[in-house]
Parts: sequence; C-alpha cells; structure tokens
Amino acid sequence: MTEFSDAAADLHSAFADPIIYTGAGLDGATITGTKYDVAAEAFQGAGSTARRVWFEIQQSDLPQAPAKRNGIRHTDPMTGITSDWSVIDIARRDDIGAFDLTVEKA
Repeated sequence: MTEFSDAAADLHSAFADPIIYTGAGLDGATITGTKYDVAAEAFQGAGSTARRVWFEIQQSDLPQAPAKRNGIRHTDPMTGITSDWSVIDIARRDDIGAFDLTVEKA
C-alpha cells in the first residue's frame, strides 16, 4: 500500500457505516461502506435536482468483483432510516483500494 491508500483506509474506518451486502460472493454479509450523496451533474430540463448516491467499499471486503444489481442495505446513523440500494455503476479505485458503487433505490 502507498501512503495515500493507508490514509484512505484510516478515513474509511473512521467514517464507514455497517452495511448488508448481497452479491460479489456475499449473501447478506455485514461489511462497511461510506455513503456519499451529492448533487448530480447539471442537465437541462425540468426537475434538475437529481442526486448521485454511491458507496465506497474496500476491495478487500468483497471476495469477488462487484456487479450491477448487487444489493446494499444501509441504515442511516443520523436518521435511523434503513434503505435498500441496487448497484448501477462500478468504478474500481485501485489508488485507494476501494470500489465506488453508484446506486439507485431498490
């Protein structure tokens, strides 16, 4: 690991929440992930309030590569609301030893 990926692992352990992951060789296993929810890229048209939601998950937590339609169950620690998500896009982040999994409500 590099100094940067070591720091990323420290950040992950400080900010990640427990999630239930199904897919990539797991069947409802509890691992950790950091949820991000930001404004989506600007677009023209009505309702331009889209959000981009993704989870950053450590590569070492998944026995296989993630795939579209894998499932994530996350309970927000601030609100206590549990949501189910489905993976729609995958970015492999070797620089930080993680996957960025863009999701939509399942």
